[in-house]
Amino acid sequence: MSEPSRHSEIVSQTPDGSPAPNPYKSPTYPQRVHLQERGTLEESLRSCEERIRTIRQKLDTLGSHPQREAYERIYHQMLGARDQMAETVRRMPVETGSLYDEDKERYEQAVAACDRAYGRWEAMSH
Repeated sequence: MSEPSRHSEIVSQTPDGSPAPNPYKSPTYPQRVHLQERGTLEESLRSCEERIRTIRQKLDTLGSHPQREAYERIYHQMLGARDQMAETVRRMPVETGSLYDEDKERYEQAVAACDRAYGRWEAMSH
């Protein structure tokens, strides 16, 4: 039988029924309150990646289209927005305080950039 990890959560209660503090966590360390957002954030990232796949497929069929350069520029802008989203999606759920706020702002800017670029793509391809 394996010994439990020293860093695993120890669930115990004080005499009044409240959870006992974990001896392996500092009581002054801020609690991570955004962990439940991970699924929503990852879904928005998948949506952006799906748009990029659609654009990549279209680019692969363009050949020597006269506006290929403009299409490629939008594609690369989408990649940049996706990279920024991926970075913030990775960090946001475990950040606290002002670090979370900064990442949230970067995430929102990345989502807006992705939406703008995709809107330009849609306008050009119709």
